[in-house]
Amino acid sequence: MDRTIYATKSTRSSRHALVLVPALTVLVLGILWVTILLRLQVEKASVMRDTRVAARTLADALETHTLKTVHDVDEIALLVKYGYERTPQSFDLAAYRAYGLITADTALQVTIAGADGRVITSTLPFTGTVDLKDREHFRVHLSPENIGLFISQPVIGRISRQWSIQATRRIDRPDGSFGGVVIVSEDPAYLTDGFYNSAALGERGMIAVLSGRGFMLSRRAGNSPSRSGEALPSSYVPLGKTGLADFVDPIDHIERVVASRHLEKYGLTVVAGLSVDEALDDYFRMRRVYVTMASTITLMLAALSAWITALIVKLLNGKEELRRLSQTDRLTDLPNRGKIVDLLEEAIAAPGAVGKVAVVFVDLDNFKALNDTYGHQCGDEVLALVAARLHTTVQERGVVGRLGGDEFLVVLEVHAITGVVGQMVVELTAALQAPLISRWGVEAVGASFGMAILEAGEDSKELIRKADFAMYQAKNRDHACRIDSKTDRILAG
Repeated sequence: MDRTIYATKSTRSSRHALVLVPALTVLVLGILWVTILLRLQVEKASVMRDTRVAARTLADALETHTLKTVHDVDEIALLVKYGYERTPQSFDLAAYRAYGLITADTALQVTIAGADGRVITSTLPFTGTVDLKDREHFRVHLSPENIGLFISQPVIGRISRQWSIQATRRIDRPDGSFGGVVIVSEDPAYLTDGFYNSAALGERGMIAVLSGRGFMLSRRAGNSPSRSGEALPSSYVPLGKTGLADFVDPIDHIERVVASRHLEKYGLTVVAGLSVDEALDDYFRMRRVYVTMASTITLMLAALSAWITALIVKLLNGKEELRRLSQTDRLTDLPNRGKIVDLLEEAIAAPGAVGKVAVVFVDLDNFKALNDTYGHQCGDEVLALVAARLHTTVQERGVVGRLGGDEFLVVLEVHAITGVVGQMVVELTAALQAPLISRWGVEAVGASFGMAILEAGEDSKELIRKADFAMYQAKNRDHACRIDSKTDRILAG
């Protein structure tokens, strides 16, 4: 037992209550932040879901736009093809244009090349011989297989001198042999520039029309000019299969939600992408507001919690000091009578305390004579010195308290009490017989000891009474100390 362990149940409860304030603050802040983070997560998921829906809608619209454009081009090619095949000698391309069958909105140029690859007629004026037999869009039709409409990689036209996509169809002679090619030249930028809308795609959106043969017919991103004719970056190739993906564009390094549609009839893929950062602009602004608000509340609650905790600590410290003063003997700094009795009762109340709890009653001999001779200041000093020696001797083996006056009580609680109490009395006697270092010239002080071990049915009062009785028997028998009248010093008996 250690006299420094005095914390009562009420004090421990108060300490637990002290922890509740910061714990409650942490709980409230935790709920606040979890709620906000979950709310932000839901908002972000909602924005991304809406962005994916918008990307799909744009891809569907771009698919319709591209199909219409290619269909219009194919209609012109078929119209010219069948007209030329019926009357190749009298065919007049200028008449077709005059009648509005070929419009500038859909076709940049319409050309007919003969079986030898030389241009026979064109909607654009040209001089000299223009030979196309080396061009892919001509050579592909030399095979007797009917491949339908062929869409070439963008090239520089030899008549228009402009970048154009060549949409071509084979011309057949009456005997089925190769008779030439109808070529409809289309501005590749029309595929994307004619569709791009900043209100729908934003400032960093992207649309593209890709060929299944590994090149880009046209690509438009934001306000940048359309690009065409380039080889497809490797990360673009799978877009035709995914349908929807989060995609970091290798061309401009912008992350986009990309939706794609495959135009199987023409071997094309259309792609529409919306910038993730742009889609999340409103979300980012809302997140800054939420985080700022939560941070402000966190600081306010933390400051309030710290202030309340400081007040509670101050109150508890004051309460603890009052409790300590109420349970401590001010002169000796030992537990006072009330506290030492409380500690004894706690020891007695423990299971199996009988035979394991003992008390030693200590009474200083001739202390009244010492007070009468040297005064109360000397007596107080001697009491303090004796108390310190008693405590040093007992240490962790028990607890020492002052009952009042020159009486002290040692409470021992050990598993095997036999022999321990007697040994303790021997050590206490030796400690008191050592010379005192006193400014009053008191060299030593004697004491009488009474011992009692707890028996069944006894309480603290009975145990103390037994020890007190034993002490008086020892005092009457031993006369432990006396006053030397010649030297005015207290001597051990």
